[in-house]
Amino acid sequence: MKKKIKSDEIDLVEVIFIIWNYKFKIVAISFIFVVLTATLNSIFKHSINAKTEIKPITVFENNLYFFSNSLIEVYKNSFNEVYKKRKGNEGNEGNENFQKKLLININRDYLLDLFIEGLQTREIIAEATKKYQIIDRNKFANEEKYLNAVEKKALNLILLKPVNVDESKSGETRLYWSINYNIYDPEKWEKALNYIEIKINDNIKEFLINNFNTTIDNLKILNQYKLEDLELKINNEKIAYKEEINNQLFFLKEQASIARTMNIASNRDIINSTLEVLEYNSLANVFSSSKQTSNPYYLKGYDIIEKEIELIEARVNNDAFTKNLLNLKKQKRTLLNDKSLERIEKAFNNTPIVI
Repeated sequence: MKKKIKSDEIDLVEVIFIIWNYKFKIVAISFIFVVLTATLNSIFKHSINAKTEIKPITVFENNLYFFSNSLIEVYKNSFNEVYKKRKGNEGNEGNENFQKKLLININRDYLLDLFIEGLQTREIIAEATKKYQIIDRNKFANEEKYLNAVEKKALNLILLKPVNVDESKSGETRLYWSINYNIYDPEKWEKALNYIEIKINDNIKEFLINNFNTTIDNLKILNQYKLEDLELKINNEKIAYKEEINNQLFFLKEQASIARTMNIASNRDIINSTLEVLEYNSLANVFSSSKQTSNPYYLKGYDIIEKEIELIEARVNNDAFTKNLLNLKKQKRTLLNDKSLERIEKAFNNTPIVI
């Protein structure tokens, strides 16, 4: 009589046979589970809190603005010196406020501030949200509801300031500005971030270039106005000189006539003892003396007075005798030869903002 031997071994052939016989059912069930999982994931997506650090430009990149900034500082300092000479020490606060509206130093802090400001407007965030379909348009009945959702989503972006150990109450520290944003698709958000960065940086470049060109043009116009004012002052000084000379000649001829009438050819004692500084009021056409003396001018004698008349009338270069004319011409020459704005413009055009 034969004994039955029990075995726990799996018959692979039998298993394969069973799978083969039920292959269609197995594939169908697997397919159903895959579709069901995908459907549930699409309906009940879990959001992810994405954190992105905003780092400023490097020290090496910042140094590319050094030459341009140095020229701007030299220009501001020279402007400040001129302002102080004209206004004195008063009004320095107003001058400093005016300086801020002039050419701006471009550095990593200023560029970072502009970038943060671009994020705070949220317009570009909304653009990226629409462009990369961060929110599914098909879930909304109309365009208005969709756009409202996009705007609300953009407003939900959180900007966090850097926090050091001393300022932190929760113990959390941040070296840089950071963005906190709830997303469902990291791949789409990465593309959106790249778009946001490029778009804001392009806007910053456009702003800086337009602001610089406008400021340079205004400063050139201001210099032109200064030249016009100096030219006007120069012409006024020349006119004033002619009026003063005419008044002086009128006075001297009158004094010479009196001296001839009194037959006073020369009076050495009067000439040596009398020192008068002559000034002429061109508006009233009246001679006045800044130093009163006890001796009338005609007592010098007609010889010296008529010689004085002769020399005045024989002058070829009246500019040499015109008060303040030399200083005004010097100011005009300095302004005409000033290349500060051209140098600043050339230096700016070699910064990363332009090239």
